[in-house]
Amino acid sequence: MRKVLIFLVVAILVLAIGADFFVKRLAERAVATELTSELELEETPDVSIDSFPFLVAFFRGRLDSMTITSNDVAAGRLNLAEVVLTLDDTTFDTGDVLSGDVDQISISGGDGEGMLEEADLNQALRDEGIRARARLSPGTVAIESDVGSVEGQLDVDEDGLRVTGPGGISATFQLPSLGGRVTFDDLEINDGEATLFMDVAPGPLRRPD
Repeated sequence: MRKVLIFLVVAILVLAIGADFFVKRLAERAVATELTSELELEETPDVSIDSFPFLVAFFRGRLDSMTITSNDVAAGRLNLAEVVLTLDDTTFDTGDVLSGDVDQISISGGDGEGMLEEADLNQALRDEGIRARARLSPGTVAIESDVGSVEGQLDVDEDGLRVTGPGGISATFQLPSLGGRVTFDDLEINDGEATLFMDVAPGPLRRPD
């Protein structure tokens, strides 16, 4: 009898773990499909849900957090090689997820990072008609042109990404709105790339009117 009980307990645990994994994958796919529209993405992002045990969190319609990763996110002339968002305290209707038709996703906030590669920045400058090249090194931007290399500036604000340099070099590029809930508030310049930091406002994820 004891062996039978042990077998039943193990079997139940295996089934529970399998069900947890299956429903988690189902939820990730459903949420990813919805976020493609709500975050105005051209491609379906990768979604990873962080809640354990997942089934308990899923059936109460509230997840601790989820991470969304999308590649090649464009806005106007500028392309971000990768965008990673972490959304906190995500709520939804469980029935909608099971039916594959998510009507609304709400979050308590979040943050994220976008990676801008040097090659994409220079392509945007060329498209803007600026005959200069930006070289990104840790903490600095060098603006190279026919007359030599000078120190420039790279900033983000509510208007977008701004590149400035001596000789009248100035361009402001639109950044992805990601459904209107994201604010780009800082950046860090690294070797050959820049990391843009984002805040995600709380509320329902909806495409702006």
